[in-house]
Amino acid sequence: MNNPFFMTFRNFLLSISILFCLVSCDNEDLDDLFQITEAELIAEDSDLFSLMDRITTDDPNATDVTCIDFIYSFTVVIYDENIELQSSVIVNNDQEFSDVLGTVEDGQFINVSFPITSQLDDGTTLTINDKDELRAAIDACIEVEQQVIIGNATSSAVECVWEVQIPDDVVFNTYVDAVFKLSGAGVVEFFYRGDRYDGTWIFYFIEDELHLNINLDTDEVVGEDWNFDWKVRSLSNVMIGIENDTETQFILQKECEAGAYCTTLLFEACEEEDMPGVASFVLEDYIECIIVIAAPQPVVDDMGELPDPIEWQITFYDTQIDADAATNPIPADVAIITDVREIYVRIENPETLEFTTTMITLQSMECEE
Repeated sequence: MNNPFFMTFRNFLLSISILFCLVSCDNEDLDDLFQITEAELIAEDSDLFSLMDRITTDDPNATDVTCIDFIYSFTVVIYDENIELQSSVIVNNDQEFSDVLGTVEDGQFINVSFPITSQLDDGTTLTINDKDELRAAIDACIEVEQQVIIGNATSSAVECVWEVQIPDDVVFNTYVDAVFKLSGAGVVEFFYRGDRYDGTWIFYFIEDELHLNINLDTDEVVGEDWNFDWKVRSLSNVMIGIENDTETQFILQKECEAGAYCTTLLFEACEEEDMPGVASFVLEDYIECIIVIAAPQPVVDDMGELPDPIEWQITFYDTQIDADAATNPIPADVAIITDVREIYVRIENPETLEFTTTMITLQSMECEE
């Protein structure tokens, strides 16, 4: 599986705490290495071959850790599709082993020197005698590490919020700047265009591929667009790249600064020390979120291009009538002292004079000192 994220899977294998040491026996009859059957070999297209390739590949983005520590030197033998010996090479380090694996062609096989000695943390050893036992040991290692990855991904996701972005080669998507906010145990709130949708968000593995299942509790189009078993194409502490079966891709960007993302048109501020239940609001502080949530979205033209960005003119009013008529505006740069107040907003295109209106709510809140 040629997945960049999983090619770096060896990053996580240290925590399994078992080291496999590949050793050659002094009295080994090397003829046994060449007199072999297909069932005893490791095929180029097998999962085990892929796992060994990951372990030995020097990925610049990966730390040099692995649950298998090959003790060199030893011999690697390559066979063709007819189980005829093609070459044998002595490898002395991970790089040489990786280079040899890189020369193995489609349909070919390799063999290495069994038995393999495994050393546990307590110093005890056990012997792995063939490729099946090796694969079983690696599978056990991976199963534990998958749970570690899921745990790390889940805990990281809960810390802040995840803002929806799109890949560089995508022109536009209506969900840009929408926000996922997790509250633990797979429970999520999704904020899009000022509305909140409750649902679930769960990481899990299918074989060695990490998935993110999103299920929003809605029959609206939002649910149709997001309720998928998403494949996780990339994962870090600050970014999750996902793709569904329709090849729709999103980048979920971690954001921890409260003022850097927008959820709803309810804006809260801490109450004044000398005026309990009353807070101070400056309307111009909310213009960016008002545009993200309520401004008309651009339409991609027949050439697949977006129009020039609009510099929206935002004005505030006490009533819907004033907002429609653009009369008696409220100064945007003057503080408003209130416990709760509804303000009407006119969002106008200064070139066409077309406009839309929306309502925001200002509400004081009690904050911890």
